[in-house]
Amino acid sequence: MVEVLVLYYSRTGRTETLANSVAEGTRTVEDVSVSVKRVDYATVNDFISCDAVAFGSPNYFSYMAGLMKDFFDKALSIRERVTGKPAVAFTSGGGSSNSALLSLENMISSFKLQKVAEGVVSQGEPNEKDLTACKKLGEALAKAAIKRAEAPKD
Repeated sequence: MVEVLVLYYSRTGRTETLANSVAEGTRTVEDVSVSVKRVDYATVNDFISCDAVAFGSPNYFSYMAGLMKDFFDKALSIRERVTGKPAVAFTSGGGSSNSALLSLENMISSFKLQKVAEGVVSQGEPNEKDLTACKKLGEALAKAAIKRAEAPKD
């Protein structure tokens, strides 16, 4: 069984709603378990021990939430332990800007994670289109985690 971590920050509940939809999408794939955690309750060990990860954040001043950035700062010393893990990102905000998504995807690249799908940007209250996109994001992440787990080891 592979473990997917959905790591998010939410103050208004919008990003949390998206996170739960990502998790719902992962549950459509067999042999996958999912853990949904607010970033301020997660540890670097959660990041190390999962097989794949989704990062979600509100768009604050054209960037990810400060607590999410703080998590990445704390995880800097363990980058080599997470290299290659499948990852995706999703954001919410009052506008249509994708700048917070880009900041999360820059971290995915910096940590040498494998981006497996295009991220989701939700504007305003999450609508059915956003929730469906997040479910597909979760499904793609879970399938990538299974594929990586089944790949022959060097």
